[in-house]
This record gives sequence, C-alpha cells and structure tokens, in this order.
Amino acid sequence: MVQCTWPVAWLLCWLLLLTGCAPKQPKTLPLTSAEDQEAAALWSTFTGADRPEAMDADIRLGWDLLGSKGTVQASVQVQQPGLLRFAANDPLGRALILAVADSTSFLMIDNRIGHVYQGNIPSTFWHTYVPATVAVEDLLPLLGGFLPEGQGLDAWPSLDEAKGGFWYRWRDQRAVDHRVLLDRQTGTMQRHLLFDGTGDLLVVLDYDDYGQENTDGFGWPRSVRITGKAVTGTLTVRVEQMYSHSPQTATSFRLTPPPHFTVEQVP
Repeated sequence: MVQCTWPVAWLLCWLLLLTGCAPKQPKTLPLTSAEDQEAAALWSTFTGADRPEAMDADIRLGWDLLGSKGTVQASVQVQQPGLLRFAANDPLGRALILAVADSTSFLMIDNRIGHVYQGNIPSTFWHTYVPATVAVEDLLPLLGGFLPEGQGLDAWPSLDEAKGGFWYRWRDQRAVDHRVLLDRQTGTMQRHLLFDGTGDLLVVLDYDDYGQENTDGFGWPRSVRITGKAVTGTLTVRVEQMYSHSPQTATSFRLTPPPHFTVEQVP
C-alpha cells in the first residue's frame, strides 16, 4: 500500500481535483423575456471570447485544512492540451516538491526526502485524490475562470437570487453537471460548481480580483478559492506574478530525477 506523506497529499489538493460537497444548490429566479435575452447575449460573449492556451505564473498557495494551516510560494505552468508543471519553493526559492503531469501520467519529486512518485493518471494512487470526472486538461480553464472551447453552448440560464448575475447549467460529455455564475456587469465568471451524475457536488471554485496581468490581453482572476467537504477547509491560489500565456516547449514539462533518489512506481 502506498503511504503518502502530507506534502504529497497537499500538492494533489492544490490541483483543485479533490472531491467535495457544498451544502446548497444555487438559489435562482425565473427570467423575464428581457432578462432571457440579456443572459443569452452575456453567455454568447463569454463563450465566444479568446482563450489563453497556457499560463506561467508565480503563485501563493494557501491552505486552511483540518489540523494544518499555512502558505507557500510556488511556480506553476499549465498548458493545453493538458500539461502541468508545479514547484513548491522554500523562502530561498529552492524547489521542495516538483511535479509534472499530462493526460496519461505523472511524476512527482520530493527533494526533502529524495523520493520520486511515478504512475499513470488512471491509477488507484491518482484517483485516491483525483476524481475521474476532472482531467489534467481541465486545470487551465478552472484556474482561469473560463471554459474549454465548445463547452456549455447548450447551457440554459436563470437569474441569481441577488440579481447581480446569471447562472448557466449544462452537462458535459463526461456526465459532469456544471453551474456557472457570470457577473451581470462585467461578464466574468464568479463561481463554478461541478456535480457528478448523481447530483453530488464535486468542486466549488470562487473567483475574484480579475485583472489583465500582462500584454497578452487576457483577463485573469488573481484569486481562486476552493472549498469542499473532502478538503475539510479551504484552499486558495493567489497569482502574484503572471509572466505569460504563451505556450512553452514540451521539455518544460519533463523532469529527470537525480540518480540517487529512490523511485516508487505507484499503482
């Protein structure tokens, strides 16, 4: 049986993929004819907007989980169609944990103990922390508050109870039900809820502090808050420096462990 140290579990928590549960469905109101037209126009603009293909940023990851609370500096690169590189750093900028993943496999290096975890995405180890309903290629849209191209085109809208935004609901090809809240004034995503086919809420993401971080022209939420029953608390991702939304070479998403590190092929 694979024994995961807390840092490994914590890293996978950061990936936004832990299952969770929220107590309530969104409270909504029916739309008037004018509101229906407004909601349709807002959604059309949102789903038709240009999307970034990648992100390269320094972030501050925070956690307030059962028995643990803190923050750490990290760097993250995410690139479509499903590439990830993550490094959690000490105060001197040295990588404590390095991880890369694609749609089929992952490799994680814990520099503090000289140990490497390696395995496939559809593995028991991976799905201990990562539900099959969320794939690596979902990370960039989830972090950026947007949708993959072609998703949600058949969404039906309703008015948020506070009347400050519209909720949109649809089911994707993997039988995941989505609820997305768009701000009525800015058109930005404020909340994204993911449910499985039985109605259980898997992930809750709240977005805040949108800004254009660089000359690429994409608006990006500087703060993402993740809550859920499985994490027993709150995770936050705060963008401290966005360097680019330009794709990088494939070599940026490869790691070669030091030869003296022990390698564990996890099932």
